[in-house]
Amino acid sequence: MNIVRFNRRDMPLWYAALGELDLEIVAAGFGKQVRAWKMHAAFSGDNYYRLYLPLRGTFCLEFEDRTWEISAGTVYLVPPGTPFSYRPVTPSDHYWIHFVSRKLATIPAGRELQFSRLDHPAKTRQAFQNTLNKIGSMTGIAESLDARNSVFCLLAPLLEKILSGMPDPAAAGGVFAPVLDHVDEHLEAPLQVEDLRKLCGMGRAEFSACFRKTFGIPPKQYIVRRRMLRAKHLLWRTKLPVKEIAQQCGFADMRFFCRSFKKNTGMTPGAYRKSGGMD
Repeated sequence: MNIVRFNRRDMPLWYAALGELDLEIVAAGFGKQVRAWKMHAAFSGDNYYRLYLPLRGTFCLEFEDRTWEISAGTVYLVPPGTPFSYRPVTPSDHYWIHFVSRKLATIPAGRELQFSRLDHPAKTRQAFQNTLNKIGSMTGIAESLDARNSVFCLLAPLLEKILSGMPDPAAAGGVFAPVLDHVDEHLEAPLQVEDLRKLCGMGRAEFSACFRKTFGIPPKQYIVRRRMLRAKHLLWRTKLPVKEIAQQCGFADMRFFCRSFKKNTGMTPGAYRKSGGMD
């Protein structure tokens, strides 16, 4: 009997991260001759990743500090929680898949727009179509696992960039992992930066500087962003009253919650829920 053995402790950091990756498919489809995105409020964040394979035409994703032109020959991954707006250039044909991955969102590179040039465009196009067919046929556990694995395969070149570029456990969220977990587990309660910095044993100035360098935003802004994403998720996936959702997301004042939500998404909570959450 041949037994293949390997020492997991000797494997690179990305190996452990890959084993912990979660993926929940939200929706998928093919857009033909798309000229506008009516459901997306300008400069609002999403609560899911967007995977794009453009085939014809061009559109732009406009972020606060940069613009990305989305065109054929490349696959793109747009992270959740980053405000952006669409701008059409020419009518676009493209495949799209929306999915949620909490683990991927804790890795710095997983919170940045990623892209990969295609070596075999026709083969990739067929793989996207096959994946859409599998997603549309998810009726049981086996079909769901098959569809999820197909999405992982589509993500492979992007995951290779994201995971292999992890410089050390701190950058991968190791130092801040307790902070991220604490924030997500206590969004309904008051959260103080002083309490968060104690979780990773840093001084206040060092914590704020390192956090901003790693995540691109200050701790307080990160908390607000996570609360907004939680609110969007609850509006999207539950029938809870808006007042209860506000409380679960740490907003005691309903009016303040509604103002903050509209400022963040461009829509009221009620309008967002009616839109189906697919912003």
